[in-house]
Amino acid sequence: MAGALEYRGPVPVDGVDVATMGQLPTAEAQATDTALYGDQVSTLRRTDAIWGETLSPGYLTVWATIASRSLAASVAKFCVYAVHNGLTGFDFGVYVGPDVSSLDRKVTVSGLSWIASAGMKSVNLGAVAVNRGDAVAFAGLTAGSGTAPRLASTTPATGAGASSLLNETPYSVYRSGQTAPLPTTLNLTDAAWTRANQKFWGSLR
Repeated sequence: MAGALEYRGPVPVDGVDVATMGQLPTAEAQATDTALYGDQVSTLRRTDAIWGETLSPGYLTVWATIASRSLAASVAKFCVYAVHNGLTGFDFGVYVGPDVSSLDRKVTVSGLSWIASAGMKSVNLGAVAVNRGDAVAFAGLTAGSGTAPRLASTTPATGAGASSLLNETPYSVYRSGQTAPLPTTLNLTDAAWTRANQKFWGSLR
């Protein structure tokens, strides 16, 4: 029949056969925190660390994650979102262990200068061995009666508390009445801890 349309199969679109388009990746490539900032292990993505969580005086606060890779960590990083005012002490520690019930302190830094200005803070670790699957924890403790600093973090999406599912939902715990120095070991499953609905950010590289 003259002028009739004739179907000849799938028509290529930009060089790709329509029949095979469903097999192509649909998500755009996204740069990771490792590629962007050098973070190797972190409690959450930096893009999620947009709010500020308070390190209240007298409360030892610990936030943890599970290492997704093995590395010899040389630097720990945390971010001060808002500075302190009138406090008398600040301590920050990095802990590593096979799980959150058996964490050993690897390094501690002290002094109000760490929380006197906003921005990213780098803590020299020397060389701390972290194995894939290890628990990595960051601890913060302030003292005094002034305005507590706020560290960069994100608020929980839903619910009345953070989940204990590490990595999928980073979590923090706290206990009151604490003073320096930071303990040499931590057991975050101990009943003395209270789970917080705060998700602090920290990283190793």
